[in-house]
Amino acid sequence: MKKSVMNKSIYSIYNAVTALGSTLVNGLLGIITTYYIISEFGSDFNGLNSTANQIINMLLVLEGGFTMASTVALFVPLADQDMLIVNGILLATRKQFRKIGKIFCILGFLVSLIYAYAVRSDLPKVFVACVIIMAIVPQAINLYFTSSYRVLLQAQQKEYIINFFSMITIGLGHIANIIIIRGGGLMWQIRFITMIFAIGNSMLICWYVKKKYSYVNFHVMERNDLIVGADDVFVQKVTGVIYNSAPIVFLSLFPSGGTMLASVYAVYNNIFIMIKSLLHGVIDAPRMGLGQLVVEREKEDVWNVFKQYEYISFAAIFVMVSTTCALILPFIQLYTNSLNDINYYEPVIVILMVLICAVEMVHIPSGHLINMAGKFRISRNFQMIACIVLMITIVLGGFFYGIYGMLVAILITAIVLAVLEIGYIHYYFFDKKFFELCKIGMPLCIAGFFVCLVETYLPVPINNYFDFFCFGVIFTVINGLICIIVSAIFYRAVIWAVVKKLLDSRDG
Repeated sequence: MKKSVMNKSIYSIYNAVTALGSTLVNGLLGIITTYYIISEFGSDFNGLNSTANQIINMLLVLEGGFTMASTVALFVPLADQDMLIVNGILLATRKQFRKIGKIFCILGFLVSLIYAYAVRSDLPKVFVACVIIMAIVPQAINLYFTSSYRVLLQAQQKEYIINFFSMITIGLGHIANIIIIRGGGLMWQIRFITMIFAIGNSMLICWYVKKKYSYVNFHVMERNDLIVGADDVFVQKVTGVIYNSAPIVFLSLFPSGGTMLASVYAVYNNIFIMIKSLLHGVIDAPRMGLGQLVVEREKEDVWNVFKQYEYISFAAIFVMVSTTCALILPFIQLYTNSLNDINYYEPVIVILMVLICAVEMVHIPSGHLINMAGKFRISRNFQMIACIVLMITIVLGGFFYGIYGMLVAILITAIVLAVLEIGYIHYYFFDKKFFELCKIGMPLCIAGFFVCLVETYLPVPINNYFDFFCFGVIFTVINGLICIIVSAIFYRAVIWAVVKKLLDSRDG
């Protein structure tokens, strides 16, 4: 058992390190690529390109939570080394994803045609449709051929393999696009290159699993009966799609918006996507190990681990969000200094996105535990409430207050979901541990508020990207030290438990 726990810790570290590496490499290269796209082709094309990605995310609601349900179904047979059941679940997963892939492809082509005639853009409608189609093709291939293999890697807590391949293929795609733009390439070539490298990512994952997992065999009895809860997780997908993708798509269609305003939103959103991806790299890494722990250990043992998990998550949120709050507006000024087709300097957007990021990240550990414990129906109910709140507020907010109204709607939804998920885990699942949560979260929350308030008003003389990098390091170190001081005062026992676990993992 001890060796199993050590392996979970080691895999969690691998997953976190590769997720962080992939996010940094691809996020930074993506920001550079976006700059060249706007400089060379304008905000109109950047808005379209960014909207294409969000349309794909919206269409992925067809996946319906089957990935999560299949992954959870694999925990027990993998722990028992029952490869016959493992292969039966994988076969059922493969068949379902092949159906989803076909529907996704057909629906995607229809959406591309409808969107091309509805979007507010000066670009040719045929070109708009082609951009959407080139975004659809690699995701359809991924669903049809690769998703069942991804599920296996995730269930074995080997997401670091997926992260590594993503870092290579997406990173090379960005580099290729930068070279093409600098060499005087055409707009359609940007999306085409992105499509080719995305297909390459799917091929690499298929190749790896076939090479390393010789026991995978699809000539067995299908075990679709063991995959339960997909319908409940579907509601999570719907809420997530509206939450993450609707604003930029709506902006591109609204008369007061269009792809130009969508480009403004996308620039800020891309930065926060990178920040949230970095945090997800830390927060998501242990979730599969947590799911296996729920299966294997008593609830009190799970609480002791979960408490450490929450502390690490909150500490990471404190450092990343406070540093982002201090530096994002100076970065935007530097980044958009030579771009003059639309104003990109929007402090209100920054305030709202910082709040959204913090609230959204805080409840992720509780959300993960609900799913990893197989409480899909509980999660479904919470997501249904959040989805109703989001749909009402985003329509009203967007209609009356545009982009600001949409962001306020997202913030309200994040708060509702945080209260529901955190409340359930700390009051019902762990039997009245809410006071423990306050002891873990409140000191960092109060410290974070004052750090953001002070650092936002500090004069930061950033005149070039080297200055930005230096101040980024300085603020990260300062905020990291503040986090350590606060932790040393309020979280001494939790810190020692985390350190001991890391030392045990290293020794093992």
